[in-house]
Amino acid sequence: KPFGRSLETARALNGLVADVLHESQTFRIDHYLGKETVQNIMVFRFANSMFEPLWNRKYVDHVQITAAETVGVGTRGKFYESTGVLRDIVQNHLLEVLTLCAMEPPNSGDADDVRGEKLKVLQALRTPWADTVPNDVVVGQYRGYRGEPDVAPDSVSPTFAAMRVFVDNWRWQGVPFYLRAGKKMAKRVTEVSFHMQPIPLSLFGSGDLCEHVEPNVLTLRIQPEEGITLSFSSKLPGHDFTVTPVVMDMKYTEAFGGEPPEAYERLLLDAMRGDATLFSRRDAVETSWAW
Repeated sequence: KPFGRSLETARALNGLVADVLHESQTFRIDHYLGKETVQNIMVFRFANSMFEPLWNRKYVDHVQITAAETVGVGTRGKFYESTGVLRDIVQNHLLEVLTLCAMEPPNSGDADDVRGEKLKVLQALRTPWADTVPNDVVVGQYRGYRGEPDVAPDSVSPTFAAMRVFVDNWRWQGVPFYLRAGKKMAKRVTEVSFHMQPIPLSLFGSGDLCEHVEPNVLTLRIQPEEGITLSFSSKLPGHDFTVTPVVMDMKYTEAFGGEPPEAYERLLLDAMRGDATLFSRRDAVETSWAW
């Protein structure tokens, strides 16, 4: 990872592999796809009838996908100088999570049905233009990065990136997806949060007090503290109709009695089984690089 460093190099690598192996024999590992909490995105969507009807532009205001780390580049300065956060995290991990969140229901759970729907999301990503990139992309470095081992004193390799992405299809037209990734952030967290549309009119409050009702937020925590939270509004006990946000919280450690297994364990086992569902297909890798 990353698989190449551009569309051209990814195509060249794929060509080398294809000279020796059939695509069905090829397993490109992205360890994010082996995480239980990433796999659960699809289960959460398609095994619960109460959520899937809300999973569209009518009910979702925007989506935030965040991968924040508190550590710096450490001893990986040479790698990061040639890679940066866009190639290290965004092109693979975050786009994989985005496709799981935005894909249509596949016809079956077969590997190519699932990966075919994920590919359609990548193909629907709005193409950035020269005049939209300054408005939709922010990159930066953490203070002290240029003093790290093997990092150039005048380096411009980004260690942080934030971008606004649109999926131009029937389900998601007009809904912004905000992708964020960075080193040396205030908190270590990888999560997806769906911010629902606000209510059209608040029925609560009085002439001298306008009651603001917070929109619902559904958060899928990938790591750490793996779990799912749902925030909703409730009446605060008392004589007045005071509205306050509350949270329902499911934690993996409490629900299933232990930490999820390591991602690579699942992926290596699937490779031995010949199950390619959680592996990146050639056309998806090249489409993500093209975008």
